[in-house]
Amino acid sequence: MSDVRRGFQRPLIIDALQIPTPERRWFEEWKAGGVGCVHITLAIWENATETQSYIGKYRRVLLENADLVELATSAADIERIAASGRTAVVFGFQNTAPVEHDIELFGAFRDLGVCIMQLTYNLQNYIGCGYWEAKDTGVSSRFGKTAIEEMNRVGILIDLSHCGERTTLDAIEMSARPVSITHANPREFVGSPTFGANRLKTTEAIKALAARKGVIGLSPNRNMVRGGAAIKPEDFVDMVAWTVDQIGIDAVGMGTDYCPGHPPSIRTWWRYARWSREKAPAEQMKIAPHEGWQSWFSSPAHFQNIVDALSKRYSADDVAKLMGGNWLRMFREGFVPAAAAKPAGSKPAAAAS
Repeated sequence: MSDVRRGFQRPLIIDALQIPTPERRWFEEWKAGGVGCVHITLAIWENATETQSYIGKYRRVLLENADLVELATSAADIERIAASGRTAVVFGFQNTAPVEHDIELFGAFRDLGVCIMQLTYNLQNYIGCGYWEAKDTGVSSRFGKTAIEEMNRVGILIDLSHCGERTTLDAIEMSARPVSITHANPREFVGSPTFGANRLKTTEAIKALAARKGVIGLSPNRNMVRGGAAIKPEDFVDMVAWTVDQIGIDAVGMGTDYCPGHPPSIRTWWRYARWSREKAPAEQMKIAPHEGWQSWFSSPAHFQNIVDALSKRYSADDVAKLMGGNWLRMFREGFVPAAAAKPAGSKPAAAAS
């Protein structure tokens, strides 16, 4: 598929994080934007039973809209589905709450098609700390270490987007496989965003990620960029270029954090769930909508605007890496179970007598 106006071969577009409600209208936006793959969030605070039910619902919706979308559990699936003109959907969690600190559930959810899991969502859990915690003690030496080993074994890509700094660095070092930051921006470049400065990643963290062959997905989300709602495509590309200069072209991708279809009450649930009686401040809810973004990227239907802006600075090959090639490379390795490895925590077999 080519863009005749530019003589530019359109790249495979992979968006490494969205949280859409299961509705056809969002799939149609992906089609309009030429999006080949989207990693969607299925769970944040939900328990195992709630998550299984939602997986069943999403699978049914995908089947009902098979002309536009299909579930993907491998890089080969993504390439095949995208080549058909449809969008490959990758299942993921933004927290490990659904495993309920049961090590066996990592493999069970992988069998249900879950290929990506974020270790923590803002708070401390059995694995490590989220960025909201005042003191980040890092990945726990017991369950956290075992969970990372198990995710590596069963083929679940680790995501560190909402993790605290120490937890992020620990996980990068402890994982035997490259890990990801599916949706975050560089703190040093952005400065003070609209809210959640610690949600952005330090230069130390993204350099450590890249050194271990990981990828960070950059977001045009107006709440996480320099300039807020006034950002233009070239400003977003400035951030991409700065990040590439720091960690290399092979470590950068896209992760929009586009979350359409959810009312403010659901965004409050994501932030506060069952653990608090707090409600999101009214002023925050006004400035943090996940719909109605900048005019040049008000939905994934406008992904070509990012491609066009990048193509003014980068070669077609480099644009292809930034828009999806780097993620595809990570998925090709990260989604494959380590068949030769033993289950985390298992003991060596007794020697034959």
